[in-house]
This record gives sequence, structure tokens and C-alpha cells, in this order.
Amino acid sequence: MSIDVHDDQTQGAIALVREYFNSVGPTAEQFWRSFDTYFDENAVWENVGVSRTVGRDQAIAFAKAFPVKFDHMRIEDVSLAGAGNRVYVERMDHFCKADGTIVSSIKALGVLEINGKKIASWRDYFDTAGFARSVPTGLYTEA
Repeated sequence: MSIDVHDDQTQGAIALVREYFNSVGPTAEQFWRSFDTYFDENAVWENVGVSRTVGRDQAIAFAKAFPVKFDHMRIEDVSLAGAGNRVYVERMDHFCKADGTIVSSIKALGVLEINGKKIASWRDYFDTAGFARSVPTGLYTEA
């Protein structure tokens, strides 16, 4: 079976994910606004092994309770690919202070499913133990 990754649905999904990644900074206002702009009201966001949220409100609550205290993010996409409404992305997530200084970074692999112009589902896979080691002392507490 071959998949045409150049079809309109795939290209639209990839473009939306890129647009979303560019919307999460460089200000806190942009970061928090990105949830309303890009998340479907019933979006499922799963950080495998860490959390699973359903809906924008739970996603925002998780982000606010995140163990790393940050102002906004900078997402660096290393590789993006898609098939239909699914986008696969390898990336570096940089958690930043208001002045842009990086507090912590994690390498992640995510699968995002797009419905129309919104993120309907997002599953992230990353090394949670490595993340805990990378966070400066006092910023992360394992449950």
C-alpha cells in the first residue's frame, strides 16, 4: 500500500501543526491563546506515562501544573511527516523564561490528529526519566 503524502488533507494537517508550533511563543499570552486557537474543545492530549487530558480546560490545567515553571515555549521541529489527517513529528520542546532563556528542553516524538482546523488528538512519547534528570533541581518532583 502506498500513501500519497502530498494530498491536500496531509499538507493541510502538516501546515496546521507547523502553525501551531510557531504560535506558542515568544510570549506567555501567545502560549495560553494557542490552546483556544488550535485545540478542539474535546481534544485528547496524552503525554504517555505522565498524563492524559480531555478537552481544552484539562489541557490548560495540566500545562499550568507542569513541573517546570516557564513563561512560554519554543518548539523546534526536527522532522515532520504526515498521512491523511495524522502528523508525525520529532521535535525539541524548549521551556523558556519571559526573556527567552531556556529553562529546560526535552526531545519528543508526537502524533497529532487534525480535525478541520483543530488538534483533535495528540500523543507524545518521550523519556520521562531523562526529562526528570534534565530539569534543574527544585523544578521537578516525580509523583
